[in-house]
Amino acid sequence: MSPSILRRPLTLAATVLLVLTPSLAGPLSPASAEGTKQDKIAERETVDQQLEDLRIDLGGVNDELADTYIALAETELLIPEAQQDLEDAQAELAAAREDDRLTGERLTAAQDEEKQLSGEVETGQEEVDRSDDELAQVALDAYKGGGLPNPSTIYTGGQDPQDAVDRSMNYRLTMSSQGSRLDTLRADQAVTENSADRLTAVREEIDALKLESEQAVQRTADAEDAAAAAKADLDDLYATQKTQRDDLEAKKTKYQEDEANLEDRSSTLDTEIEELARQEREREQKAAEAAKKKSSSGSGTGKKSSSGSANTGGGWNYPVNSRMNSNYGWRYHPIYHTRKLHAGVDFPVACGTSVGATHSGRVIARTHNSGAGNKIILSHGIHNGKLVTSSYHHLQGFAKPVGAQVSAGDTVGYVGTTGSSTGCHLHFEIQEDGNSVNPANYL
Repeated sequence: MSPSILRRPLTLAATVLLVLTPSLAGPLSPASAEGTKQDKIAERETVDQQLEDLRIDLGGVNDELADTYIALAETELLIPEAQQDLEDAQAELAAAREDDRLTGERLTAAQDEEKQLSGEVETGQEEVDRSDDELAQVALDAYKGGGLPNPSTIYTGGQDPQDAVDRSMNYRLTMSSQGSRLDTLRADQAVTENSADRLTAVREEIDALKLESEQAVQRTADAEDAAAAAKADLDDLYATQKTQRDDLEAKKTKYQEDEANLEDRSSTLDTEIEELARQEREREQKAAEAAKKKSSSGSGTGKKSSSGSANTGGGWNYPVNSRMNSNYGWRYHPIYHTRKLHAGVDFPVACGTSVGATHSGRVIARTHNSGAGNKIILSHGIHNGKLVTSSYHHLQGFAKPVGAQVSAGDTVGYVGTTGSSTGCHLHFEIQEDGNSVNPANYL
């Protein structure tokens, strides 16, 4: 019997462990699956936020062109995720194939061992049976009187003392031989029984490995399907990307004049606010002069006349409770690839949301044009020698009439997407003497 076989104990417990212990690259646990699901949700939310921000950045772009660009942007944002899905699926497929290979090797080794043990058990049993038959025959002969001599006859009937000695020695040798045969029989029986026990365990292991092999084959098939689906999804995204890029280039040519109109529209908006600021400053100055004359003439009760301008003290509030997605400054246009000044900040927020005055002041204009849509402008009085105004663009509707006095936080309008806007948001600006400045200097 092979010594290597004797040194390899196989128990039912070990066999059970082989079946129950999952492979390192096995199916995801419920906790892991839930984690993966949450990751996917987070990735989708990130993509949606990026698309929302990008849509707001496309102000002034033709709607058809903007929609085409957004569709292309979404496709390109999804490609890295699809690429990662493919890589994960390919890794799972490789792990499944390796698991299948290792299971096959273990099954082959177990089947080879079963064959060897079966031969050893069969041979050992034949040896035990033969030795058992021989001992049984000796016992039968002895029972019939034709077997082992009676010890008492060894010392009687002899011719001389030497003959008795020889007969005694022969008797001891015969008994020793039978005892040795009995010991061998017992040892053979123990070895055969041990081999038989191990053979049973090996056969149980083979049954478990066959089940595990079936599972490995199924896992490999599932992984192949998942990898093929991930590859198809990625290929579809690349094909869609190419189609959308071609479509975008065609529409860019079609709406090329829009790019030039953007600059003209921006200049018009600046001029509009500059003129309003000039008029408001003149009004402030006239009101101040009138109040000064009245005070110097000594008439009245001594109270200062209000010019109707804002109280310039105190802090400034955000117009809406939202994050800012686009800061003030020069911005690279995603479609036309030109640099333009973004004269304010944007707040992505749902249409219909109330817009509050950022500071106390007076409504000096409610306008509408193709760029800003519905826009309300507030004057906040003189700050450091400059007239400060704030403007709120793309409104769905107005809440205060021209000339109304407002306090910080009072609702002046409602978020919309009028004018050159591709999504619900508030575009907010602050001007000093009609020139746009960074709202972060105030908010």
